[in-house]
Amino acid sequence: MNMIPEDELLNFARKVVVDAGEIACKYFRKPIPIDSKNSGPGFDPVTAADREIEAFIRNKIISAYPDHSILGEEEEDHTGTSSYRWVIDPIDGTRAFISGSPLWGIL
Repeated sequence: MNMIPEDELLNFARKVVVDAGEIACKYFRKPIPIDSKNSGPGFDPVTAADREIEAFIRNKIISAYPDHSILGEEEEDHTGTSSYRWVIDPIDGTRAFISGSPLWGIL
């Protein structure tokens, strides 16, 4: 297996998350449509911000590391050929995000 230096991966992840934050900020504390991921009982909110951020992060990962796998909340898994796997939570704390509370993050 071809190992990638940890600092390279961390620097890449930091840049992508900071850039994704710009997407989040254009939605934060603004009217935004909210859907529920659950078709049955219970409310599991998802917004356009969640979807746009995850798509952005996925595109960055696939462009830089096309052989890496990706697990995200909003889209299907992407199975790569390497042992590396990225896990994306585009907005951790969606309920806080949609209520305007600053207690959320991009993971």
